Amino acid sequence: MPTRIAVPLALVNLASFVSQIIQIGVIDTLLPLALTNAGLGEQHGGIMLSLYWLADLIGGFFVAAILRKTHPVIPLVISGLSFFILIVVVMYAPQSSFVLPATLFAGLGLILRWVVCDGLIVQLAPIDKMGRVVGFHETLMGLGIVLGPILIGWLGDDALVLSGIALLAAIVPVLCGFALPPIEMASTQKGAGAALQRWISHWDLVLIAFAAGFIEICFLSVLPLQAQRDTGLADGGLWLAAVFVFGGTVCQPFIGYMSDKSGPVKLAWMCFALLLVGAMPLALAGYGAFAAIVQFALGVAVAGLYTAAVLIAASGRGKGGYQVGVLVLVSQSYTLGAIVGPSAGTALLVMIGNWALPILVLAAAGISVGLLCMRYLAQRAQRAKI
Repeated sequence: MPTRIAVPLALVNLASFVSQIIQIGVIDTLLPLALTNAGLGEQHGGIMLSLYWLADLIGGFFVAAILRKTHPVIPLVISGLSFFILIVVVMYAPQSSFVLPATLFAGLGLILRWVVCDGLIVQLAPIDKMGRVVGFHETLMGLGIVLGPILIGWLGDDALVLSGIALLAAIVPVLCGFALPPIEMASTQKGAGAALQRWISHWDLVLIAFAAGFIEICFLSVLPLQAQRDTGLADGGLWLAAVFVFGGTVCQPFIGYMSDKSGPVKLAWMCFALLLVGAMPLALAGYGAFAAIVQFALGVAVAGLYTAAVLIAASGRGKGGYQVGVLVLVSQSYTLGAIVGPSAGTALLVMIGNWALPILVLAAAGISVGLLCMRYLAQRAQRAKI
């Protein structure tokens, strides 16, 4: 790969990796756990995490306009500052009134960094290697998420060290941003009507990304709380959450290769099938080796869903750039799933215990497969009429 492409790609991957450690790996696990341990209750922590993703979703409607007018380094500065502030507030004052605004600000920072990095990956990747380049990027992002629960399990309540790590993770992407090119975007219709039309026209893409976000954030937020209820300690759940993300991480290069060979749509179907097969053993798996195998396999499926959604959106790239609104739609759909996931997961955990995750996985994957099958049959019937 030419140096003019390889160097910016390396910097984008580095920025994604270090940001991901805090923005998803740490925050998605730490926020509900810290608030629960501060005496605010499991459901309160789940709702607050949902608000984090709600801010991410709403911010997505303004990202394209921001990126048209600013160099990538500006969104990366805002992003780093936002998650550093949230970590400091959660670690030092989890019961204060500052938690809510810090959470909302961090959600905005997440969507800014997310679209900048995904957008540059799509822009810089060679067409014939798109799946593998995106797969490698998702590998590093997944590894960043894996390190989040490990850091929490290792550092525990050491507020000073965790805040220092968050500060370092904020500085590195900013330094990378100075060497990144501006994002090239093809012209697209603006306004609320155009945004709504994109959601309707690409509803299958919305469905795939939604399922990925819903299931992934359910697992990250529920597993530590479930282990704490079962064993008195969150450690077992933290390690299973790490294994879950690690499964998708190490298999991303293979996932990208499969997409290059068979296409992202077939990749999505295979991932849904794996989720349906692997859901039921969850309730009986416990916290041993068998549980780790199940979590690993389900992590592969969820990571594959998100990669498939990004690649479907990336297929619209043209000479003038790409339709950034469609790529934003992927992150927003994932975010919408992440908003619903923690609240649904923690509420169902309180109601039915260890059956919460299996039921949620079966519901998300089953409904998605059913709707996609209906779409396929409708398209087939329409082609038959023609």
